[in-house]
Amino acid sequence: MSPTLDHIVILVPRPQLHALPSWVTDSFTVIDGGQHAGGVTENKLILLQDGIYLELIAFVSKGNGEGDSGRRSHRWGAQPEGRIIDWALSLAMSFEEADEEFKQIQDCVRAADVGFVYQDLVAGGRTTPDGVVLEWATASPAAISRGSKGPESDLSGGLLPFWCLDRTERKLRVPYASAGGSLARHPSAAIGVAEVTIYVADSVLLDRLRRVYDAILHKTAEFEWDLAIPDKPQHRLSPRLRLVLLAKETVSEKDLEYGQRIELSLFTTSESRTVGGQFVDGWYIEVRLEKAQYGGEIA
Repeated sequence: MSPTLDHIVILVPRPQLHALPSWVTDSFTVIDGGQHAGGVTENKLILLQDGIYLELIAFVSKGNGEGDSGRRSHRWGAQPEGRIIDWALSLAMSFEEADEEFKQIQDCVRAADVGFVYQDLVAGGRTTPDGVVLEWATASPAAISRGSKGPESDLSGGLLPFWCLDRTERKLRVPYASAGGSLARHPSAAIGVAEVTIYVADSVLLDRLRRVYDAILHKTAEFEWDLAIPDKPQHRLSPRLRLVLLAKETVSEKDLEYGQRIELSLFTTSESRTVGGQFVDGWYIEVRLEKAQYGGEIA
């Protein structure tokens, strides 16, 4: 069974998480997610009809330095706020089957022999605002030198996805079908993910990443892959993943300086357009809305 696209992570400052800008709330229905185990982060969710969600996440700081050590040790702690920083894949099968399948994925990535591995699964969780305890296990990518037996450094920033395998029912973590589906209906008429595009400045790194994706996903073209989804809404279309060489013509100077960028396109039943704005000065998030076409007709 193919891995499924699970969610996309957007890191925002905590004040903005609690008072979202109008460019977000005018386009999307946002629900409270809760605080993660350990109390270092909290989130809000934008649920989509295909079962994928956008996670707006912030680090919890009490203003007196307390909690800062948790951020420093977190794999996203050094990431700039105000941008898409990561994304996750999952496996739609039983807990036991998913764990076994993930071990095979680890072997496949290591066999690609391009200097990347997936670390072992680590338990995690979150408590929802209504007190439901959610449990999962995650695994992050890491860089490794030839001949080394273990990972040497985390690979953060979404160049490769992390994995999120549920230990409790996924529908509790991602309640997109609850309340008659109203939680996944949006003013923008967004219904699902159309494309995840990863821009990379280093052409050698780009090719190394390509070989990892070839090992774990269904390739459809050079530097392009299909992504399975948890559920198929009316349009019955699946998203694409693309790797693109980052150039000054395609991104901002700040992204060029950072050396990488993740962009997101969503299917909509309304007209194609772009929504976007800033959580932080200097970082601009742009979400393309692509009019869904299915059955030979436009939605």
